[in-house]
Amino acid sequence: MDKFCTSSQTPRLQRRINGLQLPLNYLQIIGWIVFLVTTLINFVILIEIQFHELKVVSIITYVTLYVCHISSHVTAALVDPSERELRKLKVNNVPEFDRSVHAHVIENGRCHLCNIYTSSKNTKHCSLCNKCVDHFDHHCKWLNNCVGQRNYAAFITCVTTALLISLFTTILCLTDVVLFLTHPKQLSPVAQDFINCTDIDPNIYNKYCKKSISFLTFLIIFGVSALAIACALLHLCCFHVYISFLGVSTYEYIVRSGNTKKSSTGRNKNCQCCAISTCGQLCTISNRAQKSKTYQHEGVEGMSLDNKPNNGTKKTKVNISQEGEDTNVTSLISVLIANELDRAKKIFLYNKNKVHPQEDSIS
Repeated sequence: MDKFCTSSQTPRLQRRINGLQLPLNYLQIIGWIVFLVTTLINFVILIEIQFHELKVVSIITYVTLYVCHISSHVTAALVDPSERELRKLKVNNVPEFDRSVHAHVIENGRCHLCNIYTSSKNTKHCSLCNKCVDHFDHHCKWLNNCVGQRNYAAFITCVTTALLISLFTTILCLTDVVLFLTHPKQLSPVAQDFINCTDIDPNIYNKYCKKSISFLTFLIIFGVSALAIACALLHLCCFHVYISFLGVSTYEYIVRSGNTKKSSTGRNKNCQCCAISTCGQLCTISNRAQKSKTYQHEGVEGMSLDNKPNNGTKKTKVNISQEGEDTNVTSLISVLIANELDRAKKIFLYNKNKVHPQEDSIS
C-alpha cells in the first residue's frame, strides 16, 4: 500500500517527473474522490432540480468550468517544472546531501545533487520531488507535483475554476432553498413531484413531509459544503494575488516569514551569547585591573615602609598592566563590532550564496 499511496513526505531516490508517479499522496486521492462525488451530484441531481431556463444556464456554465478545470488540473500535474538542463538528463538515483561537505544544496548557481548549473536564483531544489525546479513556488500535495514557472499558470487556472464551480454550486443551492420556501412550484417537475407531499390529502398541496425535509436538508448541507470549499479556495487565490504584488513566491514568503521569527529568536540567543562573552571578558579585565591596583598599592606601601627610593621596576609593571587592560578593551570592542557586522550581512544579504554567478553583476 505504501508503494501506491503514502502520506509521509520522504524524499524520492529518483526525481519525480509528474504528479501521477507512484507513490501517490493521500490528499491527491481525497481530492479526486471529492471531485468525482461533487461532479456526479451537480450533473445528476442539482441540475435536474432547476427550472428550464436556469437548467440550461447551469449546464453551459458547469460544462465550461469543468472542462477548464480538468484540463488545467491535468496540465499542472503532468508538466515537469524542473530545470531545462535537468530534463535533458536521464533519471538516475539522486545522492543524499552531505552537509559536512556543502552548507547548501545550491551554491554559486550549482546544484550539488542534480549536478547542473541553475538558470536563475529563483531555482530551488525540492527535497520531496528530488529535483531542481525553475522559479520554484511550492510543492503541492493535492497535485503531488511541484509548482514552478512551467505549470504555475495551469495551477492558478485550476484553483480559480474550482473556486468558480464551488461558488456556482452554492448559488444554485441557495436559489433552490429560497424557491422551496417561497415558490416551490417554480422548481423543475421532477423536484415538484418529489417534494409534493400528497399522501395525507390528495386534494391539498403540502410541501412539508419526510421527502421534502430530506430534500431541504440535502440542499443546505451540500450548499454549506460548497461554500466551505469556496472559502478555502478564495483564501488561496487571494494569497497568490497578494504575493504577486509583493513579487515573491510562496516559498520565499514562507521562508522570509520564518526567518523573521527565527532571526528574532536567534538575535536573542546571539545577544545572550554576546552578553555572556562580554561579561566574561569584562570580568577578566576587571580582575586584571584589580590585581594591577593591588600590585601598585603594595608597591607604594613597600616604599613607604622601607623609606627607600623605588628603582622603577614596580612602576614599569604597573604600566604594563595598564597597557594590557587597554589592549583587552580594544580587542573586546573589535570583537563586538565584527559580530554586529557579520549579523548585518546575514540579514541584508538574503540567500546570496544561492545567487547564480552570472547575476552577481545584475543584482
